[in-house]
Amino acid sequence: MPPLVSVGIPAYNRPESMERAARSVLGQTLGDLELVLSDDASPDEEVARVGERLAEEDPRVRYRRQPRNLGHDGNYQYVLEQAQGRYFMWLADDDWLDPGYVERCLAALEADPGLALAWGTARLYRDDELLIVERRIDLDARRPGVRVVGFFARVSVNGPLFGLMRRSDLLAVGGFPPVPGGDWLLVARMAARGRVLTVDGVHQHRSTTGLGASEVDLARSLGLTGGWARHHHLWVARHLLGALPVSRPAAALSALLVLLRFPGIALLRRAGLGLLEPHVSAWLRARDLRGSRS
Repeated sequence: MPPLVSVGIPAYNRPESMERAARSVLGQTLGDLELVLSDDASPDEEVARVGERLAEEDPRVRYRRQPRNLGHDGNYQYVLEQAQGRYFMWLADDDWLDPGYVERCLAALEADPGLALAWGTARLYRDDELLIVERRIDLDARRPGVRVVGFFARVSVNGPLFGLMRRSDLLAVGGFPPVPGGDWLLVARMAARGRVLTVDGVHQHRSTTGLGASEVDLARSLGLTGGWARHHHLWVARHLLGALPVSRPAAALSALLVLLRFPGIALLRRAGLGLLEPHVSAWLRARDLRGSRS
């Protein structure tokens, strides 16, 4: 019998944090799951030793060492294609989950067929110091275009990427797009398919280290060079115009929000207005909390 839930960890060269991530999956209160662990041809042989040990200890683990490097997007796509569960979620190899994360997200999806994605808010750490708690992203508008625009109006570190989704939906939207901003595009496509819910009381815990910590390096790894790599949000905004499954006005507004919120905020910081950012963030979080209680 296939498992109810599959969790995919695309791993590369971080054996200790990979084991922490894997054990946070195996320690979930929901037992009917599998862990698909893909080592993307890591130079550090300890990754393979940890992966093989985990697979020996727990039959729910399927470990694969890739013979060649698939790249960031390729490894994310690989674990999705290998998954067998009805529901699926990704987990980065330097992140970890609260024990009830999968069970709570699953309960939300099974209770509401119109829900496309359920996630618990992200907490970001640097050297075990909590830096950021991501804002809620609840997208419940009736029109797909409104939900997609709402996503780009709120997204920051994109915690919904590590939410739980139906695997059939993920495959229907094509899986993980092999482009800069592919994680945003994927969640936006899911939001076009159905509503998105932030589940209270459970969190994903994320590290700021690794390739994802350098946006320029990530853009270069996905094929951008020169000015496009340094200013990849411009490329992402242009690409969104033709890649979102919504009306042209909704796609244009989504692209505009990317430009206003990310390069725009960077310009404000350079202008010396960055001191206002924590106060604005605190006000937005308080507003979100009031809205979730109403």
